[in-house]
Amino acid sequence: MGWSELRGIPNEYNQTIKEIDERIIELISLRRTKVEGRRYYPSIEQIAEWSTRFELDESQIHYIMQSLQDQIRLDFPDELGELNNVLSIMKKSVAESCEYTLTHAMQYEKASIVFVEIKLLDNSQGEVHLKPNLFLHIINNQQYSVRRHGSRGGGAQTEMQFMVIPPLPENLENLEFSLVPTALFAERKIKEVILNKQIDFK
Repeated sequence: MGWSELRGIPNEYNQTIKEIDERIIELISLRRTKVEGRRYYPSIEQIAEWSTRFELDESQIHYIMQSLQDQIRLDFPDELGELNNVLSIMKKSVAESCEYTLTHAMQYEKASIVFVEIKLLDNSQGEVHLKPNLFLHIINNQQYSVRRHGSRGGGAQTEMQFMVIPPLPENLENLEFSLVPTALFAERKIKEVILNKQIDFK
């Protein structure tokens, strides 16, 4: 058989699986109706219990739950608009030998870019590479949409950036920020470019 020829791909879909899929879709639709666009996320303890009961890896359950949080999303702008100012946040938290700092937000016309720095405090662990599978969640009466906007760093220190719409207010008094787990295998794979050639500057 040549590459241009069509062939049937085995598909064992049957009535039993179809009925299960229909129940899943029905439950997802029901959940989206009930939550009305708000974030409903199980606790770490609940996810651990489900992991044991259903014999699923916790990262898989995080992935499933994260995928259910997309009920109401605003359209993220292609262009941020003019930079209005830089908003200092400077909120710190320490957990599991790491220091997490929300440093600042670049306040653009159409969105905010929030910067998070993560630093390993325990230097006794030898050579390490931090891999933060975390997502920024903002708690307020105002509904905010957030997405990853980039990251940089390596080793024992890294920086994450998140785009937030609408832009954050200048007064952060009534806002709460949290970093929440996101799925380990939901990450977008990035092409690795190895730079190993001699570069001469003339």
